[in-house]
Amino acid sequence: MARRSAAAAQQSEGGGGPDPRPRRGAVAPGDADPVEWVRHHWEQQSLPDPDRFAAVASLLRLRELVASEFDRELRSFEINRSMYFLLATLVMSPAGARRLNYLSRYLLVHPTTITLLVDQLEKRGMVKRMPDAKDRRASLATLTPAGRAVMKEATRALAETGYGLGAVSDRDLRQLIESMRTARAALRDVDTASG
Repeated sequence: MARRSAAAAQQSEGGGGPDPRPRRGAVAPGDADPVEWVRHHWEQQSLPDPDRFAAVASLLRLRELVASEFDRELRSFEINRSMYFLLATLVMSPAGARRLNYLSRYLLVHPTTITLLVDQLEKRGMVKRMPDAKDRRASLATLTPAGRAVMKEATRALAETGYGLGAVSDRDLRQLIESMRTARAALRDVDTASG
């Protein structure tokens, strides 16, 4: 699964310089921050808790911007975000294998979706479905050498973009991670007892 270089892609699209298309979600020059616009109009309508709603709007916009960058980079590897995160989870797992029900819980994806993703990745030779030796009723998704290679190559491409956050400073990135961890802990996504 060879990846076209950015320069080759630009040449074939008729351009030699930076991509002139506006980024998804970009605000036109002179327009205010769209989240501040929402907060202002939310308050004008006397709707409850404008700060919390603005935080949610900001989080969802950021998610869309990062997801869009992931999608753009992963397209050349012929995998989607869900496939990438499944492959990444397997790369980090003992023996490169996990039960399908673990993948569903860990990736916050419905079990049927995990089954479909594993089916698609298996057809492409990136994972292999194996019976679980500890429980014959369960299946394991096992990473293949081809799947590991695609995941690592895609990760290098994503890293070049800063995983969609390349324009964010290191200081702001650390602050973002900590703020999101605090929110995730409040929503019980983080085991605060283990530190």
